[in-house]
Amino acid sequence: MSDFVTLREGIERKSLAVNTELGIQADIIRIAPNFKDVPHTHDGFEWAYILKGSLTDERGTHTKGDFIANTTEGIHQPSTGEDGCTLLIIWTGSVTKV
Repeated sequence: MSDFVTLREGIERKSLAVNTELGIQADIIRIAPNFKDVPHTHDGFEWAYILKGSLTDERGTHTKGDFIANTTEGIHQPSTGEDGCTLLIIWTGSVTKV
């Protein structure tokens, strides 16, 4: 397993598994406290399970133990509270800033 790497300021990723044939990967993502991500879309699916902290998006606030399924529909802009957020994410495709 690799160490955490910075994706961009406020977000770190630890790669758990990658299958390039299927275009799918699993990561642990750590998001800094009081972080507001840029609005973006997904061209694949993104499944996320909250391990620690909380994440707020257009559907509400998600906390430890919650599962989030993001699709290619709509714009997504998550943010965190004072505890930040750590999540397990399984995803395909890419993210495009809006």
